[in-house]
Amino acid sequence: MLDWLQSHISLNTLIWLFPITFLLHDFEEIIFVETWFKKNYVRLEPKVPGRMKKVFRDLSKTNAARFSIPVLMQFIVYIIASYLAVEQNYYGLFLGVNALFFLHIFSHVGQTLFFGTYALGVGSAIVITLPYSIYLFYRLINETIISYLDLIQNLPYGLISVGIVWYGHKLAAKILPDS
Repeated sequence: MLDWLQSHISLNTLIWLFPITFLLHDFEEIIFVETWFKKNYVRLEPKVPGRMKKVFRDLSKTNAARFSIPVLMQFIVYIIASYLAVEQNYYGLFLGVNALFFLHIFSHVGQTLFFGTYALGVGSAIVITLPYSIYLFYRLINETIISYLDLIQNLPYGLISVGIVWYGHKLAAKILPDS
């Protein structure tokens, strides 16, 4: 299987698939965010740890349009990161945001286990993001484009995603206020 993938998907194509895999994952969240919170908020809110209650409450008030704003902002950064990797052979930003995207999978799995119910985004995280991330890192390491150390050293670039998501949700609430 790995040989087939390697012979049919160029490294550049694999890198450019990152923004697409990101969107496929986040489309699940955008499409289902309102329904998921309507169905689960009252039952799950008491289980949310104290320091996360405000975040959970704020997210429960978001709608698909609001959720789309930080997704759009991330998408733009991920296109830039992919461009820099493919066209400039600069992998720092690309590695950082991908490493964080990979680690993000485990937050979905952890939420599912913690809450004892399907967590928003866990399906696409397992079916799309996990295989893509594993194969991406395998290819980059196997083709000696990067090392394991490069993944760790560039992880701080992933914090850009955290800032974008935080700022994007704040911006969304201002430009798309409650009616």
